[in-house]
Amino acid sequence: MPRTHRTRLPGPVRNVLIGGIVAGLLVMLGLAVLLKQDREARLGSAQRQALALSTGVDRLLRQEFGSLERAMSGVAADAGTYRGAAPEQAGALLRSTIQGVVARRAELDSLVLVDRDGRVLAGEGRGDATLRQWLEGARGDGLVVGPLESRDAGWWLRVAWPFDGERWLLARLRTAALEGMIRDLDIGVEGSVAVLDRGGVVLARQPEPANGSHAGRQTRLPPSLAQSQGTAVGVRTSQIDGVERITAFSAMSGYDVVVVAGLGLREALAPWYRAAWIAAGFALLYWICLAFFIHRLVAGERVRAALLEDLEEQAEWLDQAQRASRTGVWRVEAGEGQVKVSPHTAAMFGFEPRAATLPVQPFFDRIHPAERDEVRRLFARAMSSGEPYSTEYRVLPRPDVERWIRANGGVAEDSQGRRWVTGTVADVTGEHEAQARVERAEGHFRALFERNPLPFWVFDTETLHFLAVNDAAIASYGYSQDEFRSMTILDIRPPSDRDRVVASMDARGRDQDMDGIWTHVRRDGSRLDVRVFSSSIEFGGRPARLVLAEDVSDRVAYERQLAWRAAHDDLTGLLRLSAIVEWINDRHAPGTRYAVAFVRLRDVELVTSTLGAMTGEVLLREVAARVAAIGRKFGAAGFWPGESFVLVALDASRGQAMLDALEMAFAAPVQTEGGAHPVEACIGVAEGPTHGETPEQVVGHAALAALHAAREMVTVMPYDGTMAEQASEHIAMARRLRNALRAEEFELHYQPIHRLSDGKVVALEALLRWRRDGAMVPPAVFIPLAETSGLIVPIGRWVLEQAVRCHARLAESGFGDVSIAVNVSAIQLLGESLAETVIELRRRHRLPAGALHVELTESVVLRQPQLARARMLELREAGVPISIDDFGTGFSSMAYLRDLPLDYLKIDRSFVQDVHADERKASICRAMISLAAGLGLDAIAEGVEQPAERDWLRAHGCGQAQGYLFGRPAPLEQTLQALAAAAPRPVQEE
Repeated sequence: MPRTHRTRLPGPVRNVLIGGIVAGLLVMLGLAVLLKQDREARLGSAQRQALALSTGVDRLLRQEFGSLERAMSGVAADAGTYRGAAPEQAGALLRSTIQGVVARRAELDSLVLVDRDGRVLAGEGRGDATLRQWLEGARGDGLVVGPLESRDAGWWLRVAWPFDGERWLLARLRTAALEGMIRDLDIGVEGSVAVLDRGGVVLARQPEPANGSHAGRQTRLPPSLAQSQGTAVGVRTSQIDGVERITAFSAMSGYDVVVVAGLGLREALAPWYRAAWIAAGFALLYWICLAFFIHRLVAGERVRAALLEDLEEQAEWLDQAQRASRTGVWRVEAGEGQVKVSPHTAAMFGFEPRAATLPVQPFFDRIHPAERDEVRRLFARAMSSGEPYSTEYRVLPRPDVERWIRANGGVAEDSQGRRWVTGTVADVTGEHEAQARVERAEGHFRALFERNPLPFWVFDTETLHFLAVNDAAIASYGYSQDEFRSMTILDIRPPSDRDRVVASMDARGRDQDMDGIWTHVRRDGSRLDVRVFSSSIEFGGRPARLVLAEDVSDRVAYERQLAWRAAHDDLTGLLRLSAIVEWINDRHAPGTRYAVAFVRLRDVELVTSTLGAMTGEVLLREVAARVAAIGRKFGAAGFWPGESFVLVALDASRGQAMLDALEMAFAAPVQTEGGAHPVEACIGVAEGPTHGETPEQVVGHAALAALHAAREMVTVMPYDGTMAEQASEHIAMARRLRNALRAEEFELHYQPIHRLSDGKVVALEALLRWRRDGAMVPPAVFIPLAETSGLIVPIGRWVLEQAVRCHARLAESGFGDVSIAVNVSAIQLLGESLAETVIELRRRHRLPAGALHVELTESVVLRQPQLARARMLELREAGVPISIDDFGTGFSSMAYLRDLPLDYLKIDRSFVQDVHADERKASICRAMISLAAGLGLDAIAEGVEQPAERDWLRAHGCGQAQGYLFGRPAPLEQTLQALAAAAPRPVQEE
């Protein structure tokens, strides 16, 4: 057959070429998309980085200006304190405070008090004649950031704080402090960070030029930030150095400053340019490789075409050989008793695998005895009648090997009239083995399905009808086999779940094998929770689903109980605080307001301690039931551990109605086995949200209002913003108080106590003072705070230690007979370690008995009389005399004076003042002096300021006195000097 040369591309090669071109175009398109996304991602990352830099520096500015604002507001507050406490020294104290602030804050050049026209009133520094001009544009009532000022080869930023209506605290802030905030930031090679004022004037910038500074240069701000707070991001070309940058502006500090952070655009996109070049190289390489591959395919196709032309003459034989590769062929001529076989046929029967003509009998001998006679009969019938046959039988090619053969045969006749029997044989052993495996698997499946202890069923995924169920399902659900077959899976689901079931069937993936937990319904109507496992199968030629249902009702009930207990209080059954907050978040509609009432019960602890914990619980449960009923009506109710409740009205307009309902609920007493108990409560009310408040913050406002209501002994108190400010100030003062002891800011001043009979100093009262920022904090401010915060214990221990050291100094100076009197709080006295502390101090410092006195107030003694008496006896045994301080100002009781181990009775200054001229005070003082004498106590008068008061007290038998007449409280060294000056000098003989 002549060969022909083809000019067109062969079909396969053409398909590959088209596919390669399409794939290449798709790859190019994908690379373009990826490069575009990568560029946008890098720009977005740079924008986020620039914004993070600007907002981070903005937070540092807010902290710096906020710290400066607090310092200046502290100066203003101290000035107010000085005017009230010591008006004659207010100016000096204010100047001292200002000097202290400037000394502590290195970033300040000066701090002065000026009037509205910038004239200096107090402090060291210069004023500002332009103050009135730049204050006119000030926003708000806090710290005002003014313009830059260049002086002494440096730059200073002027800031002002309103001192009062017409005076201002003017500070000059070194811009080096601002430069320190932005120095060493990761801004790359072409990046920059700057701090500007609202007019666009540069206050500080990094990087700085090689010589000089960018401070004072003018630049342009986005219009949106000129007069408002916020952020802005964009690509801008710097007006200072001409570099194009991705720039972020932040003006969130609340002050008139703007932070600008920029990253170089070219630097940010440098990796993208490299990626673009790599993508271009990859595209070029792809087209080169595709051209080479097509060239090779064309060459190969031409070789294959040539081979096919050479093999066309043998096509028929190749066709027989291909068929013989799967089956064997044979042929028996009539009457010859010989069989011609192909190699594969010979191999099937265990003979040498080659084409040969062999006797027929050995082939029949290799057939399994069970099928041999049937095969002979079929073969003989085909030989005699010419009827074709088809059968399957086993052969034994070797004694230990068994194969299944599928045989087909019939009589054939050629053109010359010769007849023979021919046919094919195929090895179907694999099919039979597969069938056997299927039958075994079906048997195993049937056993697992029928005998499984868990409910099993199969349902049609199209009709949802049950196709098969096992015995466990029949026993668990109560339906018979026939009833199940007439039902669908929807019949065992609650009506409310049917739509969800259908939706889950539509959404289920073929390979999904767990459907979660569902509620099923038994035949008797009872319900159970089951965990469903399922898998797609084919059953009876239909798409089906095999389902296993595990009863998890007990587990689900337990989990529900755990979830309920996590969200509810065990005693009252009401929601916990976290659950109340979550409830508000879930149900509060944006744009609406809700009301919260915080209820603090009174005297529940008293009921519990007197009538028992069971009665207290009954009382709480009854109150909780009443509160819960109100909560269901208006919104929700919760319990705050510590006998407090929280009520929420989702509609704030119903808040008053909710309070009225609370008043009616608490009007009736609670009946318990111990009798009727009235319900008294303090209620705090707050509405929210305001300015992005969270529900937890609104509840906290209501709780703070309830605390104020309890302190002021009123029933209802609405929340006021000043409460939070007071609480914040209280917390800040407590924090400073904690640091004061560690920073050694406390000191003791001593006031002498004189014996009136001879004027001798017999004792010194140790008075605690707190020096902060160069000024004294009044004891009336920090002592109550120390008691409520628990800091009075370590402070009191420090006072005792210092008092003992003071006595050692007194002894060294020749005044060892002068004792030290220390005031002790209720927490110190009623604790367990006061006497042990005193004993340890006496032992360590070898303190004689009576050298240390303890002064107690009446309230300390009356709080827990029995325990107080026990502690006082321990002090008496330790050699410590005890005085009752400020006697007569509290709920005085003659009984405790009679029973307590006392040594001195101190008469309060309110009775001593003008005692010589006020007959009523004179009568009270005479009675107290007589009472002390009758009980064997010595009387000490406080607050003696006039000689006439001293003379009256001495004339009426008062033993000792103290006050400004004898000496003001002073530090130890000054007190020692006063004692030495007052001591009598020895008389020298002439």
